[in-house]
Amino acid sequence: MRSVAPNLRPVEFSMAPSLEFPWPSYPGEVTRIAPGLLWARLPLPFRLDHVNVWLLEEKDGWTVVDTGCDTAQIRAAWEDILAGPMAARPPVRLLATHGHVDHIGLAGWLCGRFDCPFVSTLGEWLWARGAHDPNLGGARAEHRDYLERSGLTRPEIDAQLKGRDEMIALAMPLPGAVREIRHGQEIVLGGRRWEVIVTPGHAFFHASLFDREGGILIAGDQLLPHISPVVAVWETTPDGDPLGDFIASFEAFATVPDDTLVLPSHGLPYRGIGARIAALRDHHKDRLDLTQALLDEPRTARDVALAMFPKVTDVDGIGFALAEVLAHLNRLVATGRVERIEHRGAATRYVRCNA
Repeated sequence: MRSVAPNLRPVEFSMAPSLEFPWPSYPGEVTRIAPGLLWARLPLPFRLDHVNVWLLEEKDGWTVVDTGCDTAQIRAAWEDILAGPMAARPPVRLLATHGHVDHIGLAGWLCGRFDCPFVSTLGEWLWARGAHDPNLGGARAEHRDYLERSGLTRPEIDAQLKGRDEMIALAMPLPGAVREIRHGQEIVLGGRRWEVIVTPGHAFFHASLFDREGGILIAGDQLLPHISPVVAVWETTPDGDPLGDFIASFEAFATVPDDTLVLPSHGLPYRGIGARIAALRDHHKDRLDLTQALLDEPRTARDVALAMFPKVTDVDGIGFALAEVLAHLNRLVATGRVERIEHRGAATRYVRCNA
């Protein structure tokens, strides 16, 4: 998406995909990445129209990494995968890289059907159980307050609240227990030894899996090949600094060799993690500069979002644009480049600091 900030170049960046592996044809086909490691691509009902999931062959079945969300199309895709590429051998565990709906939406269904454990970081299990509970006490009021302070109009607020309800409906309840994984832990899946790398930014406790010997990184959403993952401020942590966390998280991948095959949750596998991280750093630096350039006069987060993303008009797009702009605004506030102006009963405004 292009910025309209004056006198600043729009940000464009990409990572050349690996040509080693063709797209698997969804809903039911897979691509073999390595011995005992399969890639399936599931359709999503969003602008980002697919999610990649990974299947690791075990002696007694399969480890499944991520699930897609709960739609009839994705359930049908899983039926084809279970009966075909998985050869009617059951999942023996389900591992979630993080708790967003496109990664855990069908976790309850798969774990319940096959009586297999749910594996993730404790923080993502807890976050997802709360975030996808339509009856969570106080959540709706906090969401409305967050939108009002961001400067949205009443019709926009009502649309965002309805959109949240529709998003929650795409995830069935998570299993009631979790097999916890932690940063730095080593686990054996599919006959491979994986190092767990837990990082904040896109999610609070996102888990990537690194097979150092095999040269493979299951990166989830943390290091996507051609877009930045959503780094956003939501109503649950309105003063958070997820962008600062995201940039700091790159250090966790410092020992991953550059020829490692990176398996992202969206887009094609790629190599060149060093260049990818450098591109993400540059992208967010430019976005911070673009955001600050819009704040010669006090503006609400909504004002900035509409200026940064003028072509975004759908409900989901507006919500994500607002949340990403807030992440950049909070980072600018944290680093002393922007001042936050708050008054009870009024929308919060932001203005650049005179240096």
